[in-house]
Amino acid sequence: MKKNILGVVGSIRSNHKHIHKLEVFINTATNAEHLNHSIQESNINYSNSDIAMAHALLGAKTHGATIKLVCITNIFAHTKMDIYVDILKYDTIDDIDSIDSLQVDERALHQLLIDVEKSDGVILSTPVYFGDRSSIANKFLQLTQKHGSLSAKAFGVVSTGAKRNGGQETTNIYTLQEAMAQNAIVVGNGPKTSQYGGTVWAGDSGDAINDEFGLETCFGVGRQVTQLAEILILGKNKTITEKLKVTFLLTMDTEDKKYEQKLQHYIQSIDTTYIDVTLYNLVNDTIYRCIACNLCPSPKMIEKYGKEDSPYHCVVQTSKDNMKQVQNLLVNSDAIVFVGVNTTDTLTYRYQAFMERTRFIRHDDFELTNIPAIGMLINELGATNNQIFNLKVLTSFIRHNTFFLKPLEMVLHNGAHIYEDDFNHLITTLRYIRSGRNQIQGMEVSYKATGYKYKELDNTTKVRK
Repeated sequence: MKKNILGVVGSIRSNHKHIHKLEVFINTATNAEHLNHSIQESNINYSNSDIAMAHALLGAKTHGATIKLVCITNIFAHTKMDIYVDILKYDTIDDIDSIDSLQVDERALHQLLIDVEKSDGVILSTPVYFGDRSSIANKFLQLTQKHGSLSAKAFGVVSTGAKRNGGQETTNIYTLQEAMAQNAIVVGNGPKTSQYGGTVWAGDSGDAINDEFGLETCFGVGRQVTQLAEILILGKNKTITEKLKVTFLLTMDTEDKKYEQKLQHYIQSIDTTYIDVTLYNLVNDTIYRCIACNLCPSPKMIEKYGKEDSPYHCVVQTSKDNMKQVQNLLVNSDAIVFVGVNTTDTLTYRYQAFMERTRFIRHDDFELTNIPAIGMLINELGATNNQIFNLKVLTSFIRHNTFFLKPLEMVLHNGAHIYEDDFNHLITTLRYIRSGRNQIQGMEVSYKATGYKYKELDNTTKVRK
């Protein structure tokens, strides 16, 4: 099956003159070491964003994709390419203004839009500027927004910063959030760390080649984007007829269940021809807090109940705790909608305890792998106590190796609905994903206890679809 993955380098330092040679290196490389050797032997000075993208596309190619690498600095070029010399000659503010002038190559721009349209998945590479992407990478996202180019496509991001914790994560998170706003379906870098994308540590140009761990995360982005692209292609070619199991998980509510009632009303507007909806209110039950065991999931529980017979392997084993039921509901869902509330009302707040307790689900070789996830905020105008709920859901649950779709919002004013997103627009995409997951070959997934000295469970694997 042909899966076309496009890599877009959004760095002004990208070596666009030799970008096609880098594409050749990727296509001929057998592994990361081979790719690095080809880059070093070429004596071509590639930017860190070029190198990060090369490893992301290597991940895509290794998992069966046809790859294309493009650099957009030649589309949005400075009118004065020799500004680093000329800037010394400027005498007035008016002269300096020309530094920010961009000259658009219309033919290259047209070709880029064609490349995006033909792709099944897109990966964006960017340097980090104060915890955010470059202006050139931003231009790309402005273009895709204008033309609707990312809709229903797999999307991932890799970033490079001069420090290990130099803003790569925030850069990736912001970019994923805005890609979702364009109806892209976003992924992280998948196991073994399953974070927000590629995070490379490199300062001077070319230093990225020395960051083995960071380049491994870039490789993971390519793998994840390719797998999602394959799922979408397969799903479009063979749509399932059985109903999807969609879970709305209400993570906070008032004592009188005010928001459960509003969510029930919202669910009534959903076309249930193809889906069965379950509404679960976490406020109805007790969820114990996570005690952060050094070994998670509990080997004692695995030994006692068996890894296959019971997937619940948390050390908290009491009938008063309802996490076992919640876990069973989540892992058997075809899509999960995490619902939060931003209100001036007094809330019983279950989200944080629930999120903590999903630790054993993630550690048990990513039980939520490839399940589509969606954030939903019931948002009262003027309230400020939970405004970033959808962002929190993205950053916590993409780490479970899920896919994320555009978040939903219900807006209230003085208790009355004034706006709500239509869930029905997501149903077709969710059906594609479920059908594609049914058809793909399972991939071995393993959680590794990175950062922990206890490695007893590192050799466990699970085939996930």
